[in-house]
Amino acid sequence: MTIRQSIKDFKETIGPAILNSYSAIFFLKNRVLATVILAVSFFNFFAGLSGIIAVITTVLFANTMGFDKFQIRNGYLSFNALLVGIGMGTFFDPGFVFFSLLLLASLTTLIISVTMGGWLYKYGLPFLSIPFVITFWFITLPASQFTNLGLTQHSIFWINEVYAVGGNSLVELFQKIDNLPIHNMLNIYLRSISSIFFQDNLIAGVLLAIALLISSRIAFSLSIIGFVSAYLFAKFTGSAAASLTYYNIGANYMMTAIAVGGFFTIPSKQSYLWSILLVPLTSLILLFLSQLAGFAHLPVFSLPFSIVVILFIYFLKLRVNASKLILTPIQFNSPEVNLYSYQNNKERLSNLLYFPIHLPFWGEWTVSQGHDGMHTHKGDWGKAFDFMIYDQENKTYKSQGLKCEDYYCYNKPVLAPADGVVEEVVNHLYDNEIGAIDTINNWGNAIIIRHANGLYTQMAHLKRDTFKVKIGDFVKRGDVIAHCGNSGRSPIPHLHFQVQTTAVLGARTIDYPFAYYFEKKQEQHELQQFSKPLEGELVSGLITNKLLYSAFDINPNSVLKYHYENERGEQKTEEWEAFTDAYNSKYLYCKSTNSSAFYVNDGSMFYFTSYYGDEKSLLYYFYLSAFKVFLGDSDPIERNDSVSINILRGNKIAIWLHDFMAPLQIFIKVQHTIQPNYQEKLINTDSIVLKSTIQSSIFGRKNIESESSSTIQENKIQSFTYQSGKTKIKAKWLNI
Repeated sequence: MTIRQSIKDFKETIGPAILNSYSAIFFLKNRVLATVILAVSFFNFFAGLSGIIAVITTVLFANTMGFDKFQIRNGYLSFNALLVGIGMGTFFDPGFVFFSLLLLASLTTLIISVTMGGWLYKYGLPFLSIPFVITFWFITLPASQFTNLGLTQHSIFWINEVYAVGGNSLVELFQKIDNLPIHNMLNIYLRSISSIFFQDNLIAGVLLAIALLISSRIAFSLSIIGFVSAYLFAKFTGSAAASLTYYNIGANYMMTAIAVGGFFTIPSKQSYLWSILLVPLTSLILLFLSQLAGFAHLPVFSLPFSIVVILFIYFLKLRVNASKLILTPIQFNSPEVNLYSYQNNKERLSNLLYFPIHLPFWGEWTVSQGHDGMHTHKGDWGKAFDFMIYDQENKTYKSQGLKCEDYYCYNKPVLAPADGVVEEVVNHLYDNEIGAIDTINNWGNAIIIRHANGLYTQMAHLKRDTFKVKIGDFVKRGDVIAHCGNSGRSPIPHLHFQVQTTAVLGARTIDYPFAYYFEKKQEQHELQQFSKPLEGELVSGLITNKLLYSAFDINPNSVLKYHYENERGEQKTEEWEAFTDAYNSKYLYCKSTNSSAFYVNDGSMFYFTSYYGDEKSLLYYFYLSAFKVFLGDSDPIERNDSVSINILRGNKIAIWLHDFMAPLQIFIKVQHTIQPNYQEKLINTDSIVLKSTIQSSIFGRKNIESESSSTIQENKIQSFTYQSGKTKIKAKWLNI
């Protein structure tokens, strides 16, 4: 390995892994918290030294052995080794034997972590701090047999270490702080936090509590909830062994609350309630294990917390209906980001739950009968639509309306609503005379198309001998497949449309939305997204803008390169490669900033789904600029979309206050607005400028967070600008 490669590996993997190992103990990925924990661990110098040696050893082992970079970088494979290292440095004297055992223990912890992770992964379960407990047992139980390994006095006489660093003045300061006359509960809470790192130290507790508050308001509040619940339960039961006067076991309750209330589940009223309810269970398991392990003189440490959390997560995974307490779908290592991303994405990305089905016609049609309609849409066939064309006088026909040809919708093209394979064709029935119906052949001439396994669409009452397809044909969305007729149970020409789960003609209908369509209201076309039109609504399908579609049709293995100037006038270049991951999700990757932006282009809409990485990268500014772009031709009106709250950077006090309340009620909203500006006011222009803004509403007070402008020319995003506060970016596309 070259020196350059080693430096790169340290910057991208080893360095972040060492730091993240510290904050991962609280399930967070935060430099402030990691730095404070690192500093606090050195309150007992040899414990802190042993901890960092164990982390570095484990990270280097894991990286050399070729384990997953993501897990290494996030500290998932090394935080247990950190606990082992701090624990060994707390209880044993340093020496050659000690450091030899420390290296062996680090390797053992890694092996157990990887093995348990592989076993539990298939069940979607974490291993938490079980590897630390097992490894520490491996060391402590036979420790009496190692005559060259002695118990240390550093943790007992830690004040001597303080004296060695700063003399009497520092000792007096520490003693003064450590003996502050604070409330007993607060004193125990702070010492309980310090006990996570084998300390009984008020100063350490204060620093850790402040760092936890800065890192996550939700995690901080849950630590208090877990502590208070445990304290009250101990008082209620009168259990001395479970009381919080025992600093070593107080951490079990706080970590259980943080894990259940805000990390493995989306923070909510339900998650907070469960974090309280699981305290008694944690107490019972702790008492049981304390008695059981006491026979072998083994400490239980964080084992009760690990058992309770793993059991509860598996318990939640076995539910049939998971609408109340939501397991975190995408882990961002921050309760706030988990919550805000979920709340935002469950609405704006709900379309990912649906295969996109479009209106099966051109032009404007009216829903003459909707779901559960008055005439034929009843029972199992209630979730269907009938469409007709009305004129300005609200009539469906010209002349007297006595012939099928008088009806505006008659003989109009019927389109494939999505890509698929033709499964059924009925094309032998003649049209009815006006007012007559065929009760034997209820659906008349019809076509059924399979779009995916268990997803079919049926178009019925079609005109004989207008069919353009046969069974087995593959059709693309928008292909003409037949024409509207008046066959079957149809007194007047109209188009019947339904979605079903089988290829059987007239199968029961399912409640399914149309992906995108326009609803005409007062001469304005309002875009509806994954919605179901109501009876009487005037709707029309989309026509894709070729310029916009081509510009945002970013295919895998393509490369985008932009030269840009930042607010300091610095000239830089950034290159983005397009990839697909194992789940067939598309994303742009910037190698120089190690950042990824996941996106979707469904032919009607381009939108980003998530971003990971450097928030000073040009890719991040593009992510905010083109957050959601409508690719259809339409009036140049604004389109709105919601943005996750965690993008906000200003007004920290208001955001922090909101973080405390967010699991109960969301008061801050962020909206992305984008509007196309067609040059010379021509829809079919060769140049389009997209102007977008991100606006926040904090407790009703609105504020512009950023403004962007993207110029689309020659089927490319030729340039874009981004401005937010002092950040001003001008980027231009470079031909590769």
